[in-house]
Amino acid sequence: MKKNKFFTAGLIAITFGCSNPNSDYIETIKKQVNKDAMGVQLNYKSLEFQWIDTLYVNEEVKRLNDQLSDGLKTITEIEFFVKDNFEKGKIFSKNYLTKERLTEIRNFQNDVRESMYPSDGYKNYYDWLLEEKNCDSEWCKRLRKEIIFLDSVIQNFENFYHSDLNFLKAICWHYKYIDSYYSNKNPDPIWEKIEAEIIDLSIVKSSLDSLAILEPEKVIYYKALNTYKINNPIFNGAEQEIKRYFFFNSNKEIIGREEFEE
Repeated sequence: MKKNKFFTAGLIAITFGCSNPNSDYIETIKKQVNKDAMGVQLNYKSLEFQWIDTLYVNEEVKRLNDQLSDGLKTITEIEFFVKDNFEKGKIFSKNYLTKERLTEIRNFQNDVRESMYPSDGYKNYYDWLLEEKNCDSEWCKRLRKEIIFLDSVIQNFENFYHSDLNFLKAICWHYKYIDSYYSNKNPDPIWEKIEAEIIDLSIVKSSLDSLAILEPEKVIYYKALNTYKINNPIFNGAEQEIKRYFFFNSNKEIIGREEFEE
């Protein structure tokens, strides 16, 4: 991370006095410590205050992009199989998810329905399903949504980005359903793990989208290390020395805390 010009070289600790330029930050920490104590008097006293670092938008964007890229690579490199064909491979990769394979996945529920109920009066289950008036259960709504999404992918296959998170989420949903069908509603735990990873990556992507509208050199936070004493009620009011990181925004407000580790 870049060091803001506000910080002295070597991150020298500031000696406190009546002209201490960081008194506002120290007072903010004192209020936060007292607030966390829920009214218990801790007698906070700051001993040392150091500016540690500054995080800029462009640095956070790079970190999040790396995190997103690594996560996507992990998912698209997963080697497994799906029980409708048992062909092992990198089941989230572009090489595996061909247009033909996507069509198979898309048609799975319809094919199962036709094999189970060949004379139910509906030539095509999906034709019936896609008419909302025919089924409004949560299951129908979800299946309808997933079929419509895959149809849009198949129709625009040549220009589609296979690492799109919404696409990976949809494919995982279909894989889990197929597995559930063939395993008496007891699908492999791998699908939930992948779903959780996709959710985490969606949060990362959302953060990136939020940062995209900000100037690259805008400060996200200033990081400080505060050493202070309190009278800890857990230890019968015994004096305790604590070191903790505090994160401030440009308005001198605390936006985060982190425990200090030697």
